[in-house]
Amino acid sequence: MLILNPNPCFSRTLHMGHFERGAVMRTPSAEVRAGGKGIDSARVAHSLKRKAPLIVLVGDRDADTYCRLLFDEKADFRYTTYVGSIRVATMYLEEGTAVNTVVNEEGPTITEEDWKKYLAEIEREIMPGEIVACMGSFPHGVTQESVTALVNLVHEKGSLLLMDTAPHFLSFGLFAGVDIVSPNLDEAEAVISAGSEDFFTGDIRDGIARAKSAALKLCEMGVKVALVHAGELGTAIAHQGRVDFVPSFPVNVVSAVGAGDSLAAGFVLKSEEQGVVTKVSDIDWKLSLMYGTATASAACEKGRAGDVDASRVAEIFEKIRAN
Repeated sequence: MLILNPNPCFSRTLHMGHFERGAVMRTPSAEVRAGGKGIDSARVAHSLKRKAPLIVLVGDRDADTYCRLLFDEKADFRYTTYVGSIRVATMYLEEGTAVNTVVNEEGPTITEEDWKKYLAEIEREIMPGEIVACMGSFPHGVTQESVTALVNLVHEKGSLLLMDTAPHFLSFGLFAGVDIVSPNLDEAEAVISAGSEDFFTGDIRDGIARAKSAALKLCEMGVKVALVHAGELGTAIAHQGRVDFVPSFPVNVVSAVGAGDSLAAGFVLKSEEQGVVTKVSDIDWKLSLMYGTATASAACEKGRAGDVDASRVAEIFEKIRAN
């Protein structure tokens, strides 16, 4: 597994008793970590003692600070830079409630040359027959041609590309021939309908049926395997005209932030464990989703995105398989 995080962030988490708009508040504690969907996935792999190098694209103004955070976590990472600063994502966690407010900055604008340097680093790291997981948003400046170049590079190296990203970038990936996609229900329906992605409600009414329908439609649009997440209900998976649904596993949720990133990591690791993933028909993709669901559940119990306990993942996985 190779993990790409082309638009990482500084993740600032503020633990608060109550968040009120328009007020001046103090927070009893704050935590700053290297953030991004790919970083969360890399943490899962590290916790499970599985090799999964991470490649990030960072601003040169604060690259040293960001890389120090990754180094302190003993992350296996590589990086290239652009001129500018890394964006910040701020999470307001209201203690004793399930209310989390997340504010994501859009981030930088990169040049074509910045993207070429990033692709060159990716090319050095790809191993044939693996899944390359491209996680999270892309910086401004990334175009259809940029995403097509990434997809072509992965395919030329004999690997599969998974994308978990915003709808318009996911549309770029679909056009270019991405192999696996992992959107949530809002994102999937926005891609399918070419609708707006400016405001998502998180509405999961009839979520199981909608997620299964969306997963099948994404496969009709060209992907080999489609995951569609329906929030706390679970995840649909479609492959070769067949669709299944794996329900979420009930746990004591401390925080669900990053649960989808943890799921993606578990899904990829279990898929690669089964054999050569480019032989798509030989992989039990539903089994991989069950394992991904276990990693996501274990992460929710921990409350810090991407952190899991390996023994707890194994325990939950066996319970999911038994149902």
